[in-house]
Amino acid sequence: MISAEQVELIKGKYEALRAEFDERSRRLWSAVEANSLGYGGVVAVAEATGLAESTIRLGQQELKAQVGSARTIQERRI
Repeated sequence: MISAEQVELIKGKYEALRAEFDERSRRLWSAVEANSLGYGGVVAVAEATGLAESTIRLGQQELKAQVGSARTIQERRI
């Protein structure tokens, strides 16, 4: 379970960076935060930021796609 203290910490980070985010960077940042928390991370980040859980999950999918394409590029260089 994610503690209220952790949620407040995420909220503080989000508020500090909020003005710099565009739609895509907001999704990716929230996905990274959720992934770092593990189980329950999506719900905690959604609570802290006010973002929809579906937005965070979309960011997670985008991160996975980036990692997959980066591996493909590395494999081709070998």
